[in-house]
Amino acid sequence: MTVTQLDLEHFRCHTHTTFAFEPGAVLITGPNGVGKTSILEAINIASVSKSFLPVSDNELVEFNASGYRIITHVRHDLGATLTISIEYDQAGGKRIGTSAGGPTTAQELIGLVPCVVLTSLHRELFIGEPAIRRSFVDRVLAQCFASYKHALWRHRTALRQRNRLLAVGHGHDSELEVWTEELIDASCEIVQRRWQFVVRFNRLLNDTVRELNFNLEAITLQYELPWLCINDGVRSDSLDLEALRTRMRATVEELQAVERERMTTQWGPQRDVLTFSVRQRPLYTVASQGQQKLALYAIKLTEAAYIHHALDRAPILLLDDVFADLDSTNIGMLESSIIERSRQWQTFVSAPSAASLRRRLDFQHIPLGKSAESLRA
Repeated sequence: MTVTQLDLEHFRCHTHTTFAFEPGAVLITGPNGVGKTSILEAINIASVSKSFLPVSDNELVEFNASGYRIITHVRHDLGATLTISIEYDQAGGKRIGTSAGGPTTAQELIGLVPCVVLTSLHRELFIGEPAIRRSFVDRVLAQCFASYKHALWRHRTALRQRNRLLAVGHGHDSELEVWTEELIDASCEIVQRRWQFVVRFNRLLNDTVRELNFNLEAITLQYELPWLCINDGVRSDSLDLEALRTRMRATVEELQAVERERMTTQWGPQRDVLTFSVRQRPLYTVASQGQQKLALYAIKLTEAAYIHHALDRAPILLLDDVFADLDSTNIGMLESSIIERSRQWQTFVSAPSAASLRRRLDFQHIPLGKSAESLRA
């Protein structure tokens, strides 16, 4: 897929700005505060309805404006076009529409224009809490499979209701049993899909690391379910849904007294543990800062390959300040890889300057100055 045009109104520092993009690698440069990351952020909002930064919609609105508008024009791999409109008003909330079907929901938007994002915040994939890596897996799978999006929704709903009943205490056993069965069903689907993802992802990641030739050791995404009543972990032969249900029901029975005491659910995929490792050790304990940056890039390329295979549609790559903290050798390797991969996936790269790039002429270069409005297409 290719983003061909982006129209921004009162979004961050962009008052009324239009950008036209070409297929391949797009390099956006300029000093801090001119809206480089905002362009990538807007494309991500067109993909999943929210920013990749931990901000609210109110914080995305330009100062003294009452809302923002993002219109993204996309060309599919086979030539069809799609326009996505995201409008946010501080009084009326968010409205999403597409040229294909008119008004739509945030959940329906996910997967129409698949995106892969790499920012400086993504080092948390290595050093952060397990919830961050669960969110990473969930974002990939939600873009690829509508059934997984629905399973996540069912899981959140059942978990909330079940925790409410546990907090109330005795007297609602029949209702608790209903929500327990709903939580088991949704949890089984999530666990099965996550395990299948990890198996496939690790194979692709091994291939990606080898092809990149970045002097990285083999990286593995490990998946553990410490909450499930089994002694030997999750195996490929334990992925039958009925077998999983049986194991989960045994887990519920075993933890019943503990849950009553703690008044909260003690089992389920919200407690899954995922770890990026090298030689059976957490990656961040054995890799330098530069190696971690290159490992993140390899992981994001693997994510793109997984999405492309699952959807048969090329995702869009958004790489924010990807050259930061790298020496000249690693910058050169990364630059060459980006240009090569952009023949397959349109890639947006933000950087303070193009001066350190030897192949800058292979990018569509969009320099931003003090005013982004000066770059109207």
